[in-house]
Amino acid sequence: MEFNEVLMVFMDISLLFQLLIGTLMGIVFGCIPGLNTAMALALALPLTYSMEMIPAIGFLLCVYCGGLSGGSISAILLNIPGTAAAITTTFDGYPMAKKGESMRALSLAVISSFFGGIISALILTFCTSYLANFALGFGSWEYFGAAIFSLALIATLIKGSIINGFISTGIGILLSMIGPSPIDGKIRFDLGLVGLSGGINIVVIIIGVFAVSELIYNVNQDMQVINKNKDDFSIKKFWLTFLEFPKHMYNVIVSAIIGTVLGILPGLGGSAASMMAYSRAKSQSKDKELFGYGAPDGIIAPEAANNAVSGGAMIPSIALGVPGSSPVALIMSAFLVHGVTMGPLVITEQPHILQSVFIALIIGNIFMLLLQGLLAKYFTQVITIPKYILFPTITSFCAIGTYIVNGSMFNVYLMLIIGLFALFLSKNGFPLQPIVMGFTLGAIVEEHYRKSMIYYGSFGEAFNTWSIGTWLVILAIIIPFIVIVRRIIGTTKSIKK
Repeated sequence: MEFNEVLMVFMDISLLFQLLIGTLMGIVFGCIPGLNTAMALALALPLTYSMEMIPAIGFLLCVYCGGLSGGSISAILLNIPGTAAAITTTFDGYPMAKKGESMRALSLAVISSFFGGIISALILTFCTSYLANFALGFGSWEYFGAAIFSLALIATLIKGSIINGFISTGIGILLSMIGPSPIDGKIRFDLGLVGLSGGINIVVIIIGVFAVSELIYNVNQDMQVINKNKDDFSIKKFWLTFLEFPKHMYNVIVSAIIGTVLGILPGLGGSAASMMAYSRAKSQSKDKELFGYGAPDGIIAPEAANNAVSGGAMIPSIALGVPGSSPVALIMSAFLVHGVTMGPLVITEQPHILQSVFIALIIGNIFMLLLQGLLAKYFTQVITIPKYILFPTITSFCAIGTYIVNGSMFNVYLMLIIGLFALFLSKNGFPLQPIVMGFTLGAIVEEHYRKSMIYYGSFGEAFNTWSIGTWLVILAIIIPFIVIVRRIIGTTKSIKK
């Protein structure tokens, strides 16, 4: 099948309408606390069984694109990230919304997501075979280095005490160790509870740490504080934000490349990509002091990187037959249903599959931009809903979202306990974002550290390889010291003044 023929398949009006619905479905699942992109794809997958292969893959990829960007909506408006990858967006998105610029914050997030997705689709098309070979060169030591480097960035970039940042990260890592060991399957730290024997699901952690703690804290707070300054909710405001992007394009492109590269490494995904992109943007910014208080680049970098993961995660899936993430694993199952086994031969013998993925990602990102551009005005109205309506609604979604993870009320009770614990930590100066990021990357750190020790025999032997993993470990050790020294120098200058 030639490229023109593939393109004509996507130009069918009925298929375009289906792709539009798929994108909207992804956005909704991405922005509602308790739901996520994987759930959306799991529900959408059976709908594609009766479709032809190209329309089926297109539909699922549009759901995927919508879900990746949808998480930023609740992150910006409510400080409750819809997905783990949207946690970094809360750093500057929510402060900007509190200043009365929620529409601008949403606009920056969506437009940067759009550009990030388009750039990753282009990289996917032209560099798949090369980047797949790069992914093959990553062993357990390199994965360990990348994960530990991301954790170091998380702990040091958070506002406030670096020590508290590391403690919060450590708490997240400890929570990730509950349940079966990644190497021998031995059950650990389950306290004799059957509900903990399989580990804690990431959905329970995200909802407990962000949603429940935020809801409890704000019960007696004035929710209208976010609206003290007048906010322009017009669609015109959304599209005018495009005029800001020429000066931010370098940030967008570099962040998209970071997201694509990390997307091809199975397991790391959007969380690590958004954090690394945010760190790079802050380190190279002339206005570092604005980060954490509503800096535009603090929204653009993580959102461009997060959405660029879509193209990156498809690269190992197509070229190697290895899913780059859980949502992509569901998309790969649709290929299997239609009799296509992904692997190196697909690129040479069935190029129309790669072409279909490219076109679907482009369409998905265009629809995502249009839908959020048209509906952003209505999304922002969530901050004007009275809390006696908003809070019970969010609580209901949280309870449903945690219950349907495995159909157990234990998850709902666990969510409440985690939420109360997170509120206690927050009230005592411990940042919450590192907890979830530590949980997300903690399992990767443990698994690949233990595999590295089995392969090399000791930490010293692994370190002496002087591979990419070694350099990442060195950076993870050095960066906290650099940040501490900078803060000491900054404090000294302030005292002198």
